[in-house]
Amino acid sequence: MGAETALLGLFGLSSAFALVSLLLSIWMTWRIVAKAGFPGWLGLLFVLLPFTGVGSLVSLVLLWIFAFIGWPRDEDPLLVAARRQPGAAPAAPQVRGPGGQALPAPAPALPDKRGWTLTGKLAGGVPLTLTVDGSSSSWLLTGAPAARPGDLTVADPSVGQPHARILVSGSRLGLEDLGTRGGTFIDGARLLPEHGPRDISAVRMVRLGTVELSLARA
Repeated sequence: MGAETALLGLFGLSSAFALVSLLLSIWMTWRIVAKAGFPGWLGLLFVLLPFTGVGSLVSLVLLWIFAFIGWPRDEDPLLVAARRQPGAAPAAPQVRGPGGQALPAPAPALPDKRGWTLTGKLAGGVPLTLTVDGSSSSWLLTGAPAARPGDLTVADPSVGQPHARILVSGSRLGLEDLGTRGGTFIDGARLLPEHGPRDISAVRMVRLGTVELSLARA
């Protein structure tokens, strides 16, 4: 009597497990078929085929995995459309505020068009300010009077004629010594003609002969 009761209980447990497995399989298969773009009821055909013995457990595990993996249909349709267009950059995801409204994309950074200034004092305490902007890619530092628009005059006997050349490239500034006896110095370090142009965008002080000039953005 006890054995029969145990068998009946085991049979009932197996039946309950089979029923739960069947229901889970139907539900997960429906999700898979629906994500693939087909009517969900077609999933019933796939459930009835493998649902026997050990195959039921294997099918249940596989269905569980495939039911929750990422599918192309789950992606943002804007990203999918951009990916299908050759050479098109993917669309940026929309940022939404607390109320759910789409926030505008941030404005692109504006190019830095600021110039540069060299400020210092000549002999006798005479103030000197030189301005360098993007109107020319090359500026000549000279002790002689300016002969052309790109000349910057530093009226001091220690400054050569010409003395050095300033090169402008976008937001970067370069300096090249032209071999004068007074010498050119960058933050105290001697710049020689064989060094070629050196980037002075982050330099604080430039010395031409005995004239010290502070470098800053205008």
